[in-house]
Amino acid sequence: MPMNQEVTTSIRIPPWLLYGLFYVAAAKVSLLFALYEGNVSPIWFASGVALAGIFRHGYAVLPGIALGALTITLSSNNSLLISAGMTFGILLETIAGYWMMHQFSDIRRMLVKPTHFTRFLLFGVVIAPLFSAVTGNLMLWSGDHVPTTLISGSIGVWWVGDAVGVLIMTPLIMAWHAQRPPYLARSPIEWISLISAALCICWLLFGGLIPEHLQRYPITFLLAPLVVWCVFRFDIRTTTLLMLFVAVFALTGTTLGHGPFSVSDDRFAIIFLQLYFGTICATGLLGKVILDERQTHLQDLNLAAKVIKHSPDAIVVTDSHGGIISANPAFAKNTGYSLNELRGNSISLIESGYHDTRFFTDMWNQINQKGEWQGEIWNRDKSGAILPEWLNIIALKNSNGGPDYYIGIYSDVARQQQVMDRIHRLAYYDILTKLPNRQLFNDRLDQALKYAGRNNQLLGLLFIDLDRFKNINDTLGHSTGDKALALAAKRMQECVRQTDTLARLGGDEFTIILQDVNEEFDTVLVAEKILHVFKSPIMLDKHELYLTPSIGIALFPDNGSTVDDLIKFADTAMYRAKELGGNNYQLFDSNMSEPFHWNLEVETALRHAIENNAIKLLYQPQFDLHTGAIVGLEGLARWNDPQMGVISPGTFIRVAENTGLIHQLGEQVLAIATKQAIQWSQLGITGLRISVNVSPLQLKQQEFFDRVKSITERCQSSGNSIELEITETSLMENAEFMEEVLVKLAYIGLEVAVDDFGTGYSSLSYLKRLPISLLKIDQSFVQDLPSNTNDTAICRAIIAMAHSLNLRVLAEGVETEAQMQFLRKENCDEMQGFLYSKPVSADEISEMIRQGFWHTNVSQGSLRQKQPSGAPTDHH
Repeated sequence: MPMNQEVTTSIRIPPWLLYGLFYVAAAKVSLLFALYEGNVSPIWFASGVALAGIFRHGYAVLPGIALGALTITLSSNNSLLISAGMTFGILLETIAGYWMMHQFSDIRRMLVKPTHFTRFLLFGVVIAPLFSAVTGNLMLWSGDHVPTTLISGSIGVWWVGDAVGVLIMTPLIMAWHAQRPPYLARSPIEWISLISAALCICWLLFGGLIPEHLQRYPITFLLAPLVVWCVFRFDIRTTTLLMLFVAVFALTGTTLGHGPFSVSDDRFAIIFLQLYFGTICATGLLGKVILDERQTHLQDLNLAAKVIKHSPDAIVVTDSHGGIISANPAFAKNTGYSLNELRGNSISLIESGYHDTRFFTDMWNQINQKGEWQGEIWNRDKSGAILPEWLNIIALKNSNGGPDYYIGIYSDVARQQQVMDRIHRLAYYDILTKLPNRQLFNDRLDQALKYAGRNNQLLGLLFIDLDRFKNINDTLGHSTGDKALALAAKRMQECVRQTDTLARLGGDEFTIILQDVNEEFDTVLVAEKILHVFKSPIMLDKHELYLTPSIGIALFPDNGSTVDDLIKFADTAMYRAKELGGNNYQLFDSNMSEPFHWNLEVETALRHAIENNAIKLLYQPQFDLHTGAIVGLEGLARWNDPQMGVISPGTFIRVAENTGLIHQLGEQVLAIATKQAIQWSQLGITGLRISVNVSPLQLKQQEFFDRVKSITERCQSSGNSIELEITETSLMENAEFMEEVLVKLAYIGLEVAVDDFGTGYSSLSYLKRLPISLLKIDQSFVQDLPSNTNDTAICRAIIAMAHSLNLRVLAEGVETEAQMQFLRKENCDEMQGFLYSKPVSADEISEMIRQGFWHTNVSQGSLRQKQPSGAPTDHH
C-alpha cells in the first residue's frame, strides 16, 4: 500500500456501551444539583437515558445501563450489596417501562399520536419510576441511610425525580433520531429570538434578579409564553431541548440559592420544583404532539385537496340528498358549469334522461347494500351534449352506518378506451411490425383449430424464417435489421388474405395461419407467393438487401391436431428447408421428425453415459512400415447404451458438438487414454504413442490448454506419450490462434498430428512454422492405391513434402498388401488399417505384445526374453 494513502476506519461504539457511558454522564450531572446534605437530586436525568436506550435498542442495552448504575451507586459511598439492590431497582424500572409500552402502545408512534404519548406518561413516567423508588429506598433503609419516619417522603421525592427525568430525557433522545418535519423549518432570526428569550426569562427567574419578597408570587408562569411559542412554531426536538435547558438552568439557580424554589428551610420546596417541571414538560410535550398530529392531518388534507384539484378525472362530492357540496376543476370543465354554478345545485343537473328509472333503482340498491357502485353512465353538459362516462360512486357513512356524503368519480370512457386499446396492443401485438405476437398467435391458432375441427376443414400453418438474417444485424446494426424486418413483414402481408393471420413470433421468425384451405396445394401457392415477393431486393439506407425465406408447412388434421404439434411440425419442416440451402418451402413429412427425436434421445442418454463413465476406448495399432514395430495407437471412443444399443461415433460425437457435451466427452476420452498409457508402462510396455482426436470446439475453449496439461502431466515420465490429432481444416481455420495453442502443447511435451491431411487447404509457409510431428494421409487417397494414378501422385507428393519439412507420414485405412507395399516403397513412415488390425481393446493390445505377435521399439527386447525361442518377432 502506498505510504501517502489515507486510510479511514469507521469505529462504531456498541449501543450498550454508549448508553452506559451516557447514563453515567447524566447521573453525574444530576448529582451536581443534589440538595439537603447531598442526598436528593430533584431531577434524575439518567432514568430518561435508560428508558430511551431500551426503547431504541431493546434489551441489548441493559448490560450498559447496569454497569452505569452500579458505577454511580458505588461512587456514592454505598456498600456493594446496597449498590446492587439499587441497580436492580433501576433495571426493574427500565424493563417495566419498556414492557408496558411494548404491550399496550406503539413506541415508534409515541411522539406522533397523542394516545400513545398519553400511555407513555402513564407507563413510562408515572408507573415505571415507582419500581426504582421503592426498591432503592428499601435498600437505603436496610442500610440505615434513610430513617423509617422519612422513607415515604424519600420514596416520593425519588419517584417524582425519576419521572421528571424520564419526561425530559426520553422524548429528547427519541425526537433526536426522528425525522424532522419540513413544514417547521424556521428562519435564523426566529431561532436567535427564541434562544435570547429563553436566556432572559431563565436569568430573570433563577439568576437572582428578582427580590426575595417577590419570589413567592406566581412569577414562574413567565415560562408559559416561551413554551407556547416553542410548541406552536418549532418542532418537538426543539421543544425537548428547551425543556432540558430550562431544567438545567433552574437547577443551577436553585442550587446557588436563587429563584422561587431556593427557600432552604422549606423541605417541600424540592417537591414543588419537581411538580413544576413535571407539569410544564407534560403539558408542553402533550400539546406539541397534539398539534403535530393535527398539522400532519392538515397536511394530508391539503395534499388530498391538491390531488383532487389536479386529477384528470372529474370528482364531485354530494350530501345524502344529492346536493353538490364541492367539485374539482375537471368536473367543471367536463360539464361546462362553473364551480359556483355547481355548488348547492342537485347532481340531477347533469342528467341526460338517457337512463330509465330501473337503471337508477338498481344503482342505488347496490350503493345501499355494498356502499359503492361503478358502471357506464351517460350525462349531459351545459350545452346539452351527451357525455359517455365511467362513474364510480362511493358512500361515506357516519357512525350510525348511514351515508353522510357521496363521492362520484367520472372517467372519460373514450380516454379509458384508448388506454385499454394501447394495453391490448402492447400485450398482443409486436411493436416493431404491428403484427400479432406469439400470445395472440397461439390464441388465434387454437380458435382456428376448433373452428376447422367443427366444420371438418383443412387448416395450414406456415413457419417462416429469414435466411442468414443475423448477417444484417452483425454488419449493418440492429437498427437497420429492425427496419428490414418491418419491410419484410409488409411484403408477407401482401401474400395473405384478411381472414388469415400473419404473426411474428420473435427475431426473424414469422407464422401464417391459413383458414378455409381446400387442399394441400393452396398452402403451396401461398408459400410460392412469399418466395416470389422476396426475389426483388429491399432498398434500405442506400443498401441493397436480398432476403430469402425458408418455409415449413404443416396441415391440420393430416400432420397434427393441437397447437403445439402443429407449430412443432411446421418448425421441423422449416429446418429441413434450411438444410436444403434455404429459399425454399418444405411440406412436413413424418420422417422429418425422426432425426430430431433421435438426437434428443441420444443427448439425454449421452449425458448419463458421461456422468457414469460409460464411454469406452478401443485402440487401432499404428505400425512402422520399415521395422514392423508397433509405434502408436489411435484411441477411438465407443458407446454401447443399455436401451439403444451401440451408437455410432459419428452420431454421438455430432450430438455432443451440437449440445456442448463435447468438452466433457473430450476430457473423459483423454483421461482414459492417459490412464491406459500409464498402465501399459507399469506392465513394461513403453515406446507407444497414444493419439486422441480433438474437436475444433475443444480448441476454442479458453481452459483447453490448462485442462489438457492437468490430465496428461502424469504420463510424461511413463515411457509412453500422448498425441493429439487435429484435422487439417481445424488447423487452418484460425491460423494465429492455432499456432499459439500448438506452441503451448509442444512446450509441455505433447505431440500433434494433422488428421485427414489432403482434404483441406494448408499453407505450406504456415505449416512449416507449426510444431507438428506427423501428417496422416486421409484414407480417401489410400483406398484406390496403387491403381489410381491421381491417388498415387497425391500420396507421393504428401510424403515428399512432409519429409522435406522433417515430418513423419502415416497412411490411414490400409487394407491390402498392395497398398502397404506401395507405401513402403514410397518411403512412407507408418501405417494404420484393417490389414493388420481393427480397433481392439487395451487388454488385447497387451496380450498381442506379451505373446510376441507385436513388438515395440523399446520394450520388445525385454519381452522377448520371457518368450519361447520360437515366437514370431515381426508380423510383417
